[in-house]
Amino acid sequence: MRSLKVGVVDDHELFLRSFVLLLTTIKSGFDITVAVESLSEDDFLAKLRQNDLDLVFLDLNLTKSDGIRLIPKIKERNPETKVLIVSMSTEAKVVRESFQQGADGYLSKYSDLDNLVEGIREVMDGEIFFGKGIEATQKISSEVVKQTSTPMLNRFNAKFHLTKRESEILEKMTEGKSSKTIAAELFISKETVSVHRKNLMRKLGASNALNLLKIARDYNLI
Repeated sequence: MRSLKVGVVDDHELFLRSFVLLLTTIKSGFDITVAVESLSEDDFLAKLRQNDLDLVFLDLNLTKSDGIRLIPKIKERNPETKVLIVSMSTEAKVVRESFQQGADGYLSKYSDLDNLVEGIREVMDGEIFFGKGIEATQKISSEVVKQTSTPMLNRFNAKFHLTKRESEILEKMTEGKSSKTIAAELFISKETVSVHRKNLMRKLGASNALNLLKIARDYNLI
């Protein structure tokens, strides 16, 4: 059985408590531990510093903040943490922006338990997940792959499931920039750049930075 350490962020306390209880009943191949429950962004970020999560269930309409803007903050903390949106909104524009900010899946609050389990399974397997009832799903699916600047880079990201930040760092690496320079340009620490570089090498099966750039060259990125 697959063990998952998860967090849930929703500003409606009754839904939050009910959803946490629901997660504890899921037995379809998962052993879920809810390590973080939060009603606000500030509370969640404070708790996130003390916990490494495998998966975060995130509502978008938080009282004092925009849930979409929280997605890259979660990814910044740990690029391997998956983010599954659980929202009342099914508008294509909202769904598209969520994925552009780094979401791994999108689930409507009208979904059933089977769809929830399917969503968990797919995002944890590195797939992009669209739940039932998401408006213009096929159109959004094609547009999600178009988050970056060039068609070839889009194909590359889709194949290797790169996050938006990983794509940015790889692009700057192909320009010959050092980790220090990349960190300064992206306003992140050099250590964070190193973590993303390691994740890139793991995802692409590269043994070192030169091999990573060779793979990028094979896909006509440089």
